[in-house]
Amino acid sequence: MSKARDEESSIRTSWTHPLKHKGIVPAKTSEVTPFVFRNRLYRLENFKKSSECPGRPATYRFHEDGFRIRDVMADRVLSIPLLNHYFGIAHVWQNRVYVVAGHYEEDRPWWTIRRTHLIWSDDLITWSKPRVVLEAEGDEHLFNYAICRAHGRFYMLYETDDARWPKFTFRFATSTDLLHWEKLAPNHIYGATKYVGGPALYHDSEQDWFYCLYVDDRGGTWDTRISRTKDFVHWGDAPEDRPFLAVDERRYVNPFDYPEVREKSASDAEVCEFRGQTLVYWNGGDQQTCGNLQLSVSDTSASALFAAFFADDDKGGRFSQRSS
Repeated sequence: MSKARDEESSIRTSWTHPLKHKGIVPAKTSEVTPFVFRNRLYRLENFKKSSECPGRPATYRFHEDGFRIRDVMADRVLSIPLLNHYFGIAHVWQNRVYVVAGHYEEDRPWWTIRRTHLIWSDDLITWSKPRVVLEAEGDEHLFNYAICRAHGRFYMLYETDDARWPKFTFRFATSTDLLHWEKLAPNHIYGATKYVGGPALYHDSEQDWFYCLYVDDRGGTWDTRISRTKDFVHWGDAPEDRPFLAVDERRYVNPFDYPEVREKSASDAEVCEFRGQTLVYWNGGDQQTCGNLQLSVSDTSASALFAAFFADDDKGGRFSQRSS
């Protein structure tokens, strides 16, 4: 083996995954957003009505789907801002909490979202009226969202089923006020050549990287991977042997209602810094029958956590630059 390959092998052997798995969170919820507001930890929790009725399909009474705000420290629900909405995510800015969510409307089939609503609150109890901030084009439908702030602007990631790309491809938009959004040109995408989903988006101001977490189809299992970009056109994936979250098929997802189902999916990761740690909430499950909420933790900052997955890209040349 050449010296270069010896060094590469040593790098691979020495790399340690920076996240520690803490276990299942006892909460009946789907995708969540953890956030810190006035020095307290909260979660926005999306929920499906069908989860209250084991054996029912996800479409069951879906107009009663929605999201709630939970005070994690007190384990208490403060409000349920909207029903008939899904894919809600929270973003804190200037002592106010903003929420973006997809609107089911009244007479449309499940998961044919065409309007994105924005609401906000100063106390997590009283909320503004919904405002439409993003609309689908043509036959397009919208799904998951993510928001971060960089360069004096807000950046939104949203999933689309636009027929030009695979379903759930990521597109992007920018705003100066969270109310008025401008979609970036169609070459600003991620996922045009593969399956992606369940996104999260963050910005590291020191290195000026945008980091994107996404679900990767591994052929019967789904884990969470990490990629990064500086322009939303050119992307670099972390090395293949460094999943952000990996499936553990030894875990039972819901031993009470579904005793035979084992974990095949580690998806929908969302990250939050709190009291010197970086918390990663995510969904375990099998992508079909049932799921759960789990927590992993790093004792570093979020920026350091993300950078760890690209730790030797400049030395080893294993940083794969490519377009989506």
